[in-house]
Amino acid sequence: MIQRIVEAVNLRPAEEILEVGCGSGVLDRWLARHTTQANRIIGVDVNRYLLREGTTLAMQEGLADIITFQEGDAEALPFPDNHVSVALSFTVLEEGNADRMLAELVRVAKPGGRVAVMVRALDIPWVVNVPLRPEVKTKAQTPRGFVGAQGCADASLYRRFHQAGLTNVQMWPQFAAFEQPGKPQAQFSHAAILGALTAEETHEWHAGMAQAVADGTYFIAQPFHCAVGTK
Repeated sequence: MIQRIVEAVNLRPAEEILEVGCGSGVLDRWLARHTTQANRIIGVDVNRYLLREGTTLAMQEGLADIITFQEGDAEALPFPDNHVSVALSFTVLEEGNADRMLAELVRVAKPGGRVAVMVRALDIPWVVNVPLRPEVKTKAQTPRGFVGAQGCADASLYRRFHQAGLTNVQMWPQFAAFEQPGKPQAQFSHAAILGALTAEETHEWHAGMAQAVADGTYFIAQPFHCAVGTK
């Protein structure tokens, strides 16, 4: 999913990239490798522990000269206007004031720079490829996840991009598919689904999971909304 967004951004060598809400910098390290270290990257997050982890991991992977980390609030970024060529934010606009965060991304982007955002899509059902009765399948596929009172986790992302004054706006939903039930993201999804099921439905879920895994047909696909625009 991230690679498709990066392709839409049309990165050029030497352009500086900002990721807001970088966590431990896993996507920043991927970006550094994906761009063959041709772009300087700044990762911003409010979590000091994760920023320390990100700095350590970047050093361990020989990327400390490419990636720098800085503490900052997505609603009040610690940068001047027109500061970076590309401003990115992935699954962050759900957490606070989405319009304020988007305005900050636009503010720090240079004229001609690009802004790219991905949010979870709570307005699109999950696809759960597990054999279940229809009523249980409906429960399992109901979108879920936290979104703040002023956050964005739906197709309003596209309207917000236009209202922010961005041009050449590209918009699309896409799914992240998890095909290995033991992976952390799959386990997170399972826990969210099980929280909505009764004891009887939980038994049916485990039986269906076992069958899907045995048949090699198991996957869960979670939807996201993506948008890229030019300042």
